[in-house]
Amino acid sequence: MKKKLRKTAKKPASKPKAKKVKSRPKARPRPKARAKVASKPRTKKKVYADLKESIVSGTTPTEVAILEQLFGGSSKMKLWKVFFLNTTKEFTLKQLSSLTRLRNDKLIPDLRDLMRQGVVVANKKLVLIENLRKENHIVYKANSAFPLLSPLIETILAAVPRSAERVLEHVQSLPRLKTVLLSGFFTSKLGMAAVPFSTTQSPIDMLLIFEKIPSQVNTVLGELERNLGRELRYVALDQEDFKYRHSIGDKLIRDVLDFEHIIVMDRMGFFK
Repeated sequence: MKKKLRKTAKKPASKPKAKKVKSRPKARPRPKARAKVASKPRTKKKVYADLKESIVSGTTPTEVAILEQLFGGSSKMKLWKVFFLNTTKEFTLKQLSSLTRLRNDKLIPDLRDLMRQGVVVANKKLVLIENLRKENHIVYKANSAFPLLSPLIETILAAVPRSAERVLEHVQSLPRLKTVLLSGFFTSKLGMAAVPFSTTQSPIDMLLIFEKIPSQVNTVLGELERNLGRELRYVALDQEDFKYRHSIGDKLIRDVLDFEHIIVMDRMGFFK
């Protein structure tokens, strides 16, 4: 009987091994929830961040930062640029979204505000879709009767990168770039008359000549278009193609050289 009692006494001694319960992993998701809550206030302050920081630091705010405050924020400023730098052009909602990179949930409310202010007018029109068929779409256009149209165009032009120096800063990152000529939009007198373009101006805005055309031309110029708020009519040629076209008096080259133009860069030495 004593042996049996000893065996049964050993069994309770092994029970403490089951004390391996940890509750720590359950508390790990808490930092993620805190991070999301902490990031919300930052987005609300971004609208005035640039201007406030420049005032506090004693520096002069940029022209774009000032205009964004005056025109209702960065997203609405994009629409002002699109309409006031393309006063004769009509845009569908899809085209506006592409030019401004704004989603419809932000684009539509800002567009309605501009319509209420009399800046933009809307009409139904048959629009050619992908060169295949015409469909009824609402098109939006700058209101030509808006009383401050001309002075506001001049104000916006003062802030966008339209000068030769600022355009060169944007495109000189392109490899093998030899020559840059600006015409059309960059030499037009927007804001000086009711009709922003005339038949005496070039139909081409920019001519770029490369040793060899790089693949990122469309990407770089697409970013410049978004900064300007308008599509650019540009031509990219390699230098051998340009010299041949120039020698035969090609219309593409004449469309730049026969009109007012600015030689921004000429590493080829062709225009000396």
